[in-house]
Amino acid sequence: MPDAPPADSPLRRCMRGLAHLMPARADGTNPTAVRAFHRMDAVRDRLRRRPTTWPVTGGAYAVGDPTGSVAICVLTSDELYPDLARLPGVAIAGRVVVPNLGIEKIVRNVTANPHIRHLLVCGKDSPVFHPGEALRQLLADGVDEQRRIIGARGHLPVLSNLSPEQIEAFRAQVELSDLTGQTDPEHIGERARQLAARQVGAFLGTLAPAPSDDRVATILPGGRREPLAYDPNGFFVITIDSGTRLIEVMHYLPDNTPAHRISGHSAEAVLYGLLREELVSQLSHAGDLGGELPKAETALRLGLDYHQDRPLRAER
Repeated sequence: MPDAPPADSPLRRCMRGLAHLMPARADGTNPTAVRAFHRMDAVRDRLRRRPTTWPVTGGAYAVGDPTGSVAICVLTSDELYPDLARLPGVAIAGRVVVPNLGIEKIVRNVTANPHIRHLLVCGKDSPVFHPGEALRQLLADGVDEQRRIIGARGHLPVLSNLSPEQIEAFRAQVELSDLTGQTDPEHIGERARQLAARQVGAFLGTLAPAPSDDRVATILPGGRREPLAYDPNGFFVITIDSGTRLIEVMHYLPDNTPAHRISGHSAEAVLYGLLREELVSQLSHAGDLGGELPKAETALRLGLDYHQDRPLRAER
């Protein structure tokens, strides 16, 4: 058997302290200490299982190996990024459509992961917003005093929610590999493998913490909904017709008199029609329609059973 720890050892002192705080019963059992250690184990397990804090902002992307050195931007070619993210050495792959908020997300996620050293741009660029061109210009020439990307042509290429330190850290951290227009996964994958094979190491530069944005207030979900009977314009009954694949809405006046009927294949078209005719006067009523009509369209598309104000269920 191993030797017992000395009487004055830190372990023995700790055990004596615990015994003083949680004395055992006369029979030698100590349920209080057992419960305490169970709680400690539970906390330890939760800490071990806590989700990763990277990526730091949401978006249309798939995460691969967070220690990979390659980030892939497929521009507007959505279908490419899920498979590209699975390639060895790829940390993240995603799309970008606009040269402001979209590029800001790229910068935030890349600068939060020092392992990423290459930005591979591929896929089809938007002929309206030109995010691919904006990324090239950002890495080549940076931004002006208003944080507008120098030389970018797309709509509002201004990174107003990033600090100058974040922008410069991004430019220093990654090397651009430009395959704009390329949509062949094999070709893109081969370039990604070549980049991943370069042993450049993690980025050693420093990044100043992003300034807090006092313009954004956090609010809690929930609230009080006014009864729909109080809407002076009346109420709506929503049904679907699986045969014609139409969403059908009947509008009733507050005294239950039927007043209008509208049908359409999409929730959006039906909602716009109701708003156009000014049949909704309450914001809560409009919000209810904005939730119910997409449910009805989903039921039509997926062959589900639809009943207004009830969860979607598979047909029995």
